[in-house]
Amino acid sequence: MSQQNTPKTSIDVRLANADDAEALAHREPNPDASFAEKHFELQEQGDYFLVVGFVGGELGGYVVLDCREETDLRPEMKNLWVYPEFRRRGLGAALSQYLETLASRHGFDEIQLGVDPENPAAIPMYIGLDYTPTGHHRVATYLTIAEDGTETEVKGHDAIYRKSLRISA
Repeated sequence: MSQQNTPKTSIDVRLANADDAEALAHREPNPDASFAEKHFELQEQGDYFLVVGFVGGELGGYVVLDCREETDLRPEMKNLWVYPEFRRRGLGAALSQYLETLASRHGFDEIQLGVDPENPAAIPMYIGLDYTPTGHHRVATYLTIAEDGTETEVKGHDAIYRKSLRISA
């Protein structure tokens, strides 16, 4: 039995810029939500970083590093999302590593995140990226937007995870 060597697809990660707005907006489940636009507005205000990842030149996902003073888990990784067709290629790890470097450059010793404890895909991924549960939880408000544009807030809770940036593997 012969094995085929498939070339590894290049992964590129960087801060998002205005040129990425259209591609991000195109991938939003509900264009009326304007999530990408809101991320860019926060990024322009400072201490909020929208990071995009590309696989073979195609937008494959994004993540946010929120370092704003009013953020309760400062700095906080938010909205790590790899589009389904780009999963299991290393993009999630590359996005996380980029954020960790960014946070370290801004003087932080750790990154935290909140995740729904009922999210069966996210928790193993975060553990695989060396995030550990703190045992703490927070009340979370999840915003959903229906196809007709109706916004609904749902209360839930997040388990808090953290990763030290002082320990190198």
